Amino acid sequence: MGIGLLIAGAVVAIVGLFLWISKGKKEGKSALLSVTDTSKISEINENFESMRSSMGNGNFTHFCEVKGVAHSDTPITSELAKKQVVYYSSKVVHEYERLEERRDSQGKLTKNWVKKSDVVSDNTNWANGFGVKDETGFIQIDPAKAELHAIQIHSNFEKGEPNADALVKFKIGGVSFGLGDTTPGRRTIGYRYTETAIPLNQALYVLGDANDREGRLLISKPKESRYPFIVSTKSETELSGDLGSSIKGLKIGAFACWIVGAGLAIYGLISMVTG
Repeated sequence: MGIGLLIAGAVVAIVGLFLWISKGKKEGKSALLSVTDTSKISEINENFESMRSSMGNGNFTHFCEVKGVAHSDTPITSELAKKQVVYYSSKVVHEYERLEERRDSQGKLTKNWVKKSDVVSDNTNWANGFGVKDETGFIQIDPAKAELHAIQIHSNFEKGEPNADALVKFKIGGVSFGLGDTTPGRRTIGYRYTETAIPLNQALYVLGDANDREGRLLISKPKESRYPFIVSTKSETELSGDLGSSIKGLKIGAFACWIVGAGLAIYGLISMVTG
């Protein structure tokens, strides 16, 4: 028992260490949000043109913060909400119940309806030439590998008919009947439709690397992993608040793990000595 408690204490302490490391990474991100000044897009373009004229293409890189609105000359229409956006992610989830059998320790067999769900559709799309525009200009964004914060523009649940999984369905006097279930032991609850998006002209906060590595000026993920890449419908203040809450929670979690781990280790040592 004592050895087991020592191992458990060590495992809990290691979890605390991982939480502390995660806290440090978020503190670094929070610091970068605080110290990085907001750049005007015209200033980024001027610096890029100056660098290109003196050193040629492919040499410009500038970690920057940009605030403006989402823009594309060719916006797209979201799949569910039918709104003009520069990005959307739509999902349809089938919620149902399945009849499952379980046998207890005495060998008694019981049957229960258990809730399940399957994703039946999951589509993501970006408008061509997506970027951010402020009062001084426009710069394109490559959103690949970005920490993306979109907003929900559609949420709906459609309750399925009592015999939605039936092979043959008919109604008599307003009551639904079904024959020949396609999947015996399963009954549909309904379908949940959700969609998140970045609407056209939505206020946007972007933190990333302005560069011309792809042959044209755009903001993309920095080469150095310690620098974040954020494309967000949340403001800088909201992002900083979220990070602050997360840092506090991770700190409390780490200390809690170390206290519990130390307690388990001490109790294990006592058990080994007295046992």
